[in-house]
This record gives sequence, C-alpha cells and structure tokens, in this order.
Amino acid sequence: MALYATAASVLAGVESRRGSIKGLVYASSFQNVKQLYALVCETQRYSSVLDAVITSAGLLRAEKKLRPHLAKVLVYELLLGKGFKGGSGGRWKPLLDRHQARLKAELARLKVHRGVSKNEDLLQVESKPGPASQVPRFVRVNTLKTCCDDAVDYFKRQGFSYQGRASSLEDLRALKGKCFLLDPLLPELLVFPAQTDLHDHPLYQAGHLILQDKPRACSACQASCLPAVLLAPPPGSHVIDACAAPGNKTSHLAALLKNQGKIFAFDLDAGRLASMATLLARAGVSCCELAEEDFLAISPSDQRYRQVWRPDGWRSPGRAHLARRACRPWLGSSGEHCATRSLSPPCSVWSTPRAPSAKRRMKTWCGTPCSTTRGPSG
Repeated sequence: MALYATAASVLAGVESRRGSIKGLVYASSFQNVKQLYALVCETQRYSSVLDAVITSAGLLRAEKKLRPHLAKVLVYELLLGKGFKGGSGGRWKPLLDRHQARLKAELARLKVHRGVSKNEDLLQVESKPGPASQVPRFVRVNTLKTCCDDAVDYFKRQGFSYQGRASSLEDLRALKGKCFLLDPLLPELLVFPAQTDLHDHPLYQAGHLILQDKPRACSACQASCLPAVLLAPPPGSHVIDACAAPGNKTSHLAALLKNQGKIFAFDLDAGRLASMATLLARAGVSCCELAEEDFLAISPSDQRYRQVWRPDGWRSPGRAHLARRACRPWLGSSGEHCATRSLSPPCSVWSTPRAPSAKRRMKTWCGTPCSTTRGPSG
C-alpha cells in the first residue's frame, strides 16, 4: 500500500536529515496528508520499542527484502496501530501474517520484562514527547487574504478565548485548552497551545492562515518569521529568496510586499517546489517566480535581477548586529549576513561552507562578507 511505503520514505528522510516530518510529508505525493503524518509521528514515537520487537523476532533476518524503515511502519500498524483490516496492507499483509504470532509474543515478552501492562507504558524517556511537543503552535495571519482582527474574531466565535498580546515567553508556554495569544514580538502571529491541530480549520484551508513549522523552542519558531520582517521590503521591491521551499518565508514576503513587486524563489528540490507552488496558490501569492535552480549558480549581472532590493540599513553596524542577534538560534556566532542571505537563514540541511568561488559570488551579490552555511528550511 502506498501509505506504508511513503511513511517509510519519510522516516528515512528524517533520519538522514533531508527535512522535517512535516516538510517531507507535504512534499510527498500521498493525498491523505493527515493520515500519513499521524502514521509517521506515531511510528517514530515508538521507534525504540519497534526496534526491540523487530530485532528479537528476527524479522529482518527472515525477510531479506524488507527494508528497516518499512518494517518499522508495518509492525507499528500491526501491533500498535489500527491493524490490517479489509484490503489494507496490500502485498505486505501475507508477509506480516507469517510473523504475526512471533511479533505479538515478543511485544508481550517486552512488556513483562519492563513490568508494564499497556503499550504506551513501554515508551522510554527518549521516545516520550520532548521539548518540541511542548512548543506552542504558531500561526501567521496571511494579510493577503484577511487581517489579524478578523482572524481573532473568527476564533472567538468558535469558542476560543483570546488573551491579548503576550508579555513574555512564559505566557506562551502556559497556554492551555482553547486559549490563544498574540505573539509579544511579531505582528500577525497568533499562538495556540502545543497540541492545537488546525490542518482542517477552514481558515487554513482557505489560505487565511499559515502554520509555522514546530521547532524545538519558542524563539526558533518566532525566528522563522524574522527574515522577512527584518528585511522589510517596501511594496514594489524585487527580492530573492535563495532557498525558498516549503514557502513560508516566501508567502510572508509576498504579504509584506502586498503582492506588488517580484520575488525570485530558488530551490533545488522539484518535489518541494511543487508543494510550495500549492502553498503559494492557496495563500493568494501572485508576485512570485519559482525556479528549480541553485541560487549560487546564477549570475549577479543577469538583467532579470538588476532591480533586486538591497537596503542600505543592512550596511550599518547596528542593523547587522540586530540581524545577527535575532537570527542567532540558527546562524551561529560570526559573519556578516546581508539582506539576500537573511531570506534564507533556514535551508534544508546544515552543511559545511561551499567552495571559495561560491563565497566570492555571494559577496558579489551582497556587497558584504556572507556565510554560505545552510540550515533547516522555513
């Protein structure tokens, strides 16, 4: 079944640091995103338990063609999930049927060994919800389609309690139930309790809300909104987003530009660009030109980019210091970061700096020394 193969592919991608669960799920071609996301998250949550059961049952030794990530997904569904009912499981069901008794016996033995009676009690400290699961849900109001006041009123009519603007990060961490706040630092950023699921909310489906990826700390999620705010391009500007997918920064830029001007958005991954195109269409972005290219491979003298905006304020020590301080959660400790670089503090995978020629090209673009280190996308 495509569900299990896709879930295994997402798990492998997360393990190899090709992206986040959310990013890889949305970049896949599987249509039921919510089902896929839930399966991947739960399989990862029980990862250590599944590894122990699969190893003790000798499943991978017996089934040489079964890949480890797919085995983990299938065993989760068999033992801890909804099971294979009706036609679910496809060609994998007969394989699991052959090993079902042994797998169930190993799970029971593991529970006896650890002195627990429920499956959820098997979770080790490292596989229980960690700090990331306690981070509030950050939601940016898409001002291309609505305003913050209208979004707040909509949630209030749905029974949510609006608590006003937060005064500290502690206010955000203390959120519970159906309460929500306005972020203390950034306009149009609403904050909900950690477990709030808005993927099926009508405002999200209509593109009025943009869900920010869940990071490991409140400041990191706020920081994912900072590049566009710090750049602050006036309407009519031409802007480059050097590593654009999955599109949150790009849609934020379009909102600040009021869809007036041009955004040149680059990314090397065709699948992520396709998902980004869907996100931008839903958000009502009409000023963006997508390119499946390496930003560092294009020519700064290309006439298409002659109007790209470089604010003079980024040359001043105070502004540069503000940018470094605000972006410190992902950028590290040193280096001048110009306007063009600031659009992509998050790329998809951290890597070592590129060759000197790439650094020189970034300097040609920006007019200041720039880091070519890449980080997680946003």
